[in-house]
Amino acid sequence: MTTTIRPIDPGQRSTLGTIVTDQLRDHVIHGRFPPGTVLGEVDLAARFGVSRGPIREALQRLVQEGLLRREPKRGISVPQLAPADLRDVYLAREAIETAAIGVAIARGGASLVTALRSLVARMEAAADKTDWAAVADIDMAFHRRIVEASGSPRLRRLYASVLGEALAFLNMNDRHRGRPGVTADHRELAELIAAGDIEAAIAAMRRHYTSSVDRLARPDRSTEAGRPADDGAETASSTPRRTRGRRVTARTAP
Repeated sequence: MTTTIRPIDPGQRSTLGTIVTDQLRDHVIHGRFPPGTVLGEVDLAARFGVSRGPIREALQRLVQEGLLRREPKRGISVPQLAPADLRDVYLAREAIETAAIGVAIARGGASLVTALRSLVARMEAAADKTDWAAVADIDMAFHRRIVEASGSPRLRRLYASVLGEALAFLNMNDRHRGRPGVTADHRELAELIAAGDIEAAIAAMRRHYTSSVDRLARPDRSTEAGRPADDGAETASSTPRRTRGRRVTARTAP
């Protein structure tokens, strides 16, 4: 695997740890380090052109966020997330968002509705272009905006702690790609919030998460039968070919 890492601007050394953490997080979330990739401090430090200190700080932070896993005798690697992990992450998201959506609606505010409608329009445009990475990013931005509208710092912190794992699941799993109704679900939520219907909005949010978990976690029957899936999708528990245990071979961009 060849992964491009942006060189660090020496003028930004005062926030070096944050810069390295953000770059590594982005690579993991967007699947540039596949599950099973072992991330070594020495290799990453050489490729970032920094000392091992900021790399160690970044790796520890991403382990705390659940995006990386530390294992005895193996070091730090990108975890192979199982369906049970998916269900747990989405259980937490549903609990946080159903609490947030009720508060957000009760607080009112036309700016929230405007923002959500704009995000849905962007999601539809990205889906039309089959830009599924953009669809996933906009999906997360939509839900994050609802949590932010609750005005609760604690809900925001809780949500931030699971957001990276949720986005990583979407980018590792092809089952969200081209799903009929992916934008319709979000438009429905936006319009229910606009109507001020708390009960209906919470019910719609729960349906959205139930269908998402069912879709992303179900086994691929064609693969189980010994045939490759028609759409090339992998389940949340499948192991991408030729990636398990591989050490990162990222190259610094010229």
